[in-house]
Amino acid sequence: MSRPQSRRLFMNSRPNILFILSDQHNPHFLGFEGNETVHTPNLDRLAAEGAAFTSAYCQNPLCAPSRSSLITGKYCRHTGIYDNKHILEANSATFPRVLTAAGYRSCLIGKAHFNGEQFHGYQMRPYGDLYGQAHQPDPARDESKGESGLGDVLGNSGPSGIPLPLTQTEICVAEAAKWLQGHAAMFGEKPFLLSVHFDKPHFPINPPAVYYEKYAGKVSLPEPPPDVLDNAVPFVRKAFTGNGVGHHYGKRDEEQLRALAAYYGCVEWIDDAVGRLLQTLQYLGFADNTMVVYASDHGEMAGEKGAWQKSVFFDASARIPLIVRWPRQIAPGTRIAEPVGLIDLFPTFSEAAASPVPDECDGLSLLPLLTGVSESLERDGIFCESTILGEPEAAGCMIRERSWKYCCYLDGSEELYHVADDPGEWNNVVRNSEYAEIAAALRAKVLEFWKPDDQMKRFSTTPRMAREKHFYPYSNQFVLGDGTVIDARP
Repeated sequence: MSRPQSRRLFMNSRPNILFILSDQHNPHFLGFEGNETVHTPNLDRLAAEGAAFTSAYCQNPLCAPSRSSLITGKYCRHTGIYDNKHILEANSATFPRVLTAAGYRSCLIGKAHFNGEQFHGYQMRPYGDLYGQAHQPDPARDESKGESGLGDVLGNSGPSGIPLPLTQTEICVAEAAKWLQGHAAMFGEKPFLLSVHFDKPHFPINPPAVYYEKYAGKVSLPEPPPDVLDNAVPFVRKAFTGNGVGHHYGKRDEEQLRALAAYYGCVEWIDDAVGRLLQTLQYLGFADNTMVVYASDHGEMAGEKGAWQKSVFFDASARIPLIVRWPRQIAPGTRIAEPVGLIDLFPTFSEAAASPVPDECDGLSLLPLLTGVSESLERDGIFCESTILGEPEAAGCMIRERSWKYCCYLDGSEELYHVADDPGEWNNVVRNSEYAEIAAALRAKVLEFWKPDDQMKRFSTTPRMAREKHFYPYSNQFVLGDGTVIDARP
């Protein structure tokens, strides 16, 4: 089916696009979302000046699969990517490839988690995880701490020991500012796509001391009911007791309190970095004609339900912050409850840029919602898939509609949450006869979409790296003007 022609909602010239992506940002850690502890003035202001989605989801709560879906606008069942070793085809249709072909000057700075081909349509990558994992061992790589050199996910949390100018966050800001300066000097009339991808607040959870000390001793962990695991489906039990953090499950000790304070600090650090990028846009005269998008690749349980890490479909893990500011196009303070996904960014960027979207793209443009043309999208909901690392047979699929979230798994277990009345997702009502009709309807939609009988084939036939990028000794690399790639320490 062909897609509708662009509505050309924009001004005389196509907008620049600044796409800011963080890593593992739980949407509950935002001031405008109601968190009174975290300090996020820049993201709060961005939301106040534009639109914030309150039901935005990743398409897989794991780095490489989520990012592959984001850049292609396709669900995992179409990319085949479910694991951090899976490889995206080098000639895939991606939004940077489409926008670059349409005349945009494109650059990616920071973490991409691409396996294999490292540009996927971006013209430039001056800094990022070309060989490494993006996440910097703090204060330095230690082979005794495992293949990643990162050590225990929570046990090593606390203030950073890396000099501030050498941190991935600060280098991303500096490289982005330099790139924008160059664009202003030589290409000012040409539209740009600049993607700045931070590695925080993903572990190692080590913000600079000034951010950590702001929250140390001032945060508290929620106390989950003692029967959370007893009532959980097997997939959730595996995720909560594995993922490298199983030995921390359910504890409320000093180690976890330190990790939570550090996580808060990392979120504020990213917020501060976002603020400096926005200041740079304003100073260079780009702000009025730039669509700014902030999102994250997935969330982080961060102690909710006694758990850490991701992979599960609870909102702390699968829901993401999504904020869009576009002056004169989006009414300030817009709030959008319609369930949407990261796959929707590809057609959104393309429509804003008046460039075509491939028919195989699964996403829909968000511009009708953002500009008030429509209050809903023409689909039944948004899907999310997941596979636990190292256990491909532990897989599931979720659908989120306006009031309901339904999940089913390869082992036949199911979950159904009435998120409008149960936002904490405590009451799985899938066996409640009162909701049998709703469960049956959502089950049918998920089974038709996911085709669980094909899941293991999809997983096993996708090309994979021999080992993860964790093994490379240096997390990020610089690309020099002549194309030489050099390691950035640590």
